[in-house]
Amino acid sequence: MLYRALQIAALLLPVAIHAGANPHSSWQIMAEKAQQLLEPTEVQIDNKLIQTYQGYAGVWITSGANVALKKVCRDGICDMGLFRSINELANDQKYLKRSGLYFLPYAAAQLAAFKESGVERLRLQLKKGQYLWPVMGLRITSRVGSRWGKLHGGIDVAAARGSIVVGATEGTVMIVGDQGAYGHCVFVENHDGTVAWYAHLTESYVKTGDKIARGQIVGISGNTGRSTGPHLHFEMRTQQGIILDPEHFFFLPYEEHLKQALEYENDLATRNKLAAKPGEKL
Repeated sequence: MLYRALQIAALLLPVAIHAGANPHSSWQIMAEKAQQLLEPTEVQIDNKLIQTYQGYAGVWITSGANVALKKVCRDGICDMGLFRSINELANDQKYLKRSGLYFLPYAAAQLAAFKESGVERLRLQLKKGQYLWPVMGLRITSRVGSRWGKLHGGIDVAAARGSIVVGATEGTVMIVGDQGAYGHCVFVENHDGTVAWYAHLTESYVKTGDKIARGQIVGISGNTGRSTGPHLHFEMRTQQGIILDPEHFFFLPYEEHLKQALEYENDLATRNKLAAKPGEKL
């Protein structure tokens, strides 16, 4: 019996030594990854005056056709060459050929002027991988589960028409457009492989293939599709279409973050009543 025990110990001993001596053991690798998730990172949230697209700070505008680029970039508010590049215009184009949405990247002087007047994007400390609440609204009007005899696959958050909707986490835009009862939508493949649906939007400010960041504007809330009132329908699924509960992805209470955001937006509106708003026509 003792001999048998020694045989077993001899077989197990090399394994135990190898596992303990290997600096890249699976336990250590997972512990390091977990530690990274606990480390706070700064997230900046877009607002009505300062938004981001392709890594640039600016604002989305609505323009009519045949508007001169000199008028768009008047008073040095933006760099004309960068405006052409971001909006995929010809290098020598002097007029906007079509009406629609355009991203106006601010010049450094404009951003400096904003900062001097106290206008900046709200900064929050979130853990890496933690989802950001995607809209300025506190009241969940419907959750995942049975509703009116059917499965309701996401959460509905009451939000005033025109509220900014931001990316809950990093990802790649998969689909932008009308999706029947869901109205105008943005579908994003998140960094963790899940898919987020931002539904019932009035407008979207991203296009298919775009990389988005937490806090970046993806659109504005509305009442499109089959909807009983202005709200954001936020839904999450696996790549195979299995419905996930979005509330499980918000690891920390979001009420405090929303309180900060609401106070910030109210203060911003007070100080900038005459500032241009996204969607203002030129």
